[in-house]
Amino acid sequence: MNKTLLLILCDFLLLTILSMWKTEEEAPPPSDAPSSESQDVNVSAMAMMEQDLLDTLKYSLEEEQAERNELNEDLEAKAAELAKREEELAQRQQRIQNLESTLTEAEKRERELAAARERLQRETQELESQVTAVRNEYSSVSQQLAETQKQALENQAQSRLLQEELEKKLSDIAAKEAALAEKDRALAATQQKVQELDVQVRMKEQENSFLQNSVSTLKGEVVAEREERLRLQEQSTVLAQGVSELAASSQDLRQELRSSFEINANQLFADFKNNQIRADFAAIELMRNRFVNTKETTMTVLVSDGKNVFAIAHLDSLPFGLRTVPDTVRQMELSLSRKGEKLAVDRMQFLMLDPRIAVVPLTAEQAKNLGGKPYLTAIEPFKFAEAVLVNRQGDYYGEVEFKLDADTPGFVKMQNKIFSKIFGEFSPSTGDLVLSKTGELLGVMVNRRYCALVNNFVPVSTLDLSGRLDTGELQKTLRLLNGTLNGFPNALQ
Repeated sequence: MNKTLLLILCDFLLLTILSMWKTEEEAPPPSDAPSSESQDVNVSAMAMMEQDLLDTLKYSLEEEQAERNELNEDLEAKAAELAKREEELAQRQQRIQNLESTLTEAEKRERELAAARERLQRETQELESQVTAVRNEYSSVSQQLAETQKQALENQAQSRLLQEELEKKLSDIAAKEAALAEKDRALAATQQKVQELDVQVRMKEQENSFLQNSVSTLKGEVVAEREERLRLQEQSTVLAQGVSELAASSQDLRQELRSSFEINANQLFADFKNNQIRADFAAIELMRNRFVNTKETTMTVLVSDGKNVFAIAHLDSLPFGLRTVPDTVRQMELSLSRKGEKLAVDRMQFLMLDPRIAVVPLTAEQAKNLGGKPYLTAIEPFKFAEAVLVNRQGDYYGEVEFKLDADTPGFVKMQNKIFSKIFGEFSPSTGDLVLSKTGELLGVMVNRRYCALVNNFVPVSTLDLSGRLDTGELQKTLRLLNGTLNGFPNALQ
């Protein structure tokens, strides 16, 4: 029941109570006619009021019915919505159950994966330990293999040396056998000659008996001849002394004339090409756990101080340097050749004036066999302000100016750039030979800026090349060379 209907009922009851109370209060004296009329009026009024009440109640009922219908419709809608929501809730509950089931399976799979992960980790650790053991074993085997290869290469090199020595001894034996056969033939020929000489001796004895008779007569003539010969010998001695003095003076004059005239660069290079010596260096070095044959070639000349003859080269031309580990060089050979003549070198010296300059001392016979003019050391190295530089391959040259440096006695500072009409502009490099304009050897480029003046051949160390290279001797030599070079100014290093 709504508020409007409640208000109407309350108003109706209030009016009914008021009308009844008023009727009772003003009731007239009892009479028959008026009483019936008033009763009719009251009945009609009550009927009207009841009718109004019924209409009101009917209207209220209709409204309530309409509201109930609306409420039923709302209720049905709410019920449908509730059913829908219950269905959605059921679906959600199903999904939740599915998710819980899936989550349970996921947790189970996660536990299985965790167990598998732990198992894999254990297997990985075991594999890592196995790999580490295999690596250690591989490293050990590799080291043993490297040592075996090293020993095999050493044995191979030693075997090759022994084979060469054996071949050399066999060739010596063959030569000795040939010489012995030749001596046998010579002995037979000598015996034949002895027999012939016996016959001649008997004939000479007969002649001697005849000549002895003539000796007495010839003695006087021999004494006279001897006196004449002594007199002639005295005269020859005097003439020989005069000739020697004349030759010495002419040699000094020739030397003075030669040092007074400037020789052009073209002539100096032509003389160099005509007198150049090829130096071939070969070595067996240990590189990356195996022995390798290395070769170096440079062009040089013979140099003389007026008494001894040397072949000269820079340390960079050798198969090893100042920073070389001595154990890596097992053997080194050096040979000099010129126009078909070849000479094997058995020793090498490093000079005190600069330990990077190496020389090979030669005998007069060896120098003669190689041929070529030995270059004399410069008597007056500063007579001309320019010199001729020839690279160590002997394929280009140029004129270069040099200056004295008070901080580097025994060295001259060369110009950075050299201009040659034939080869254009180029720079000096280590190991190039420097010739003075007088045709003498000025020195050797010890780096790209400085030339060491070669005026003596005093050695700081000697290296034996006659057999297998001694590692201890090479180590001692390199220590001496480095110690000597460390005392030089920084500009020369």
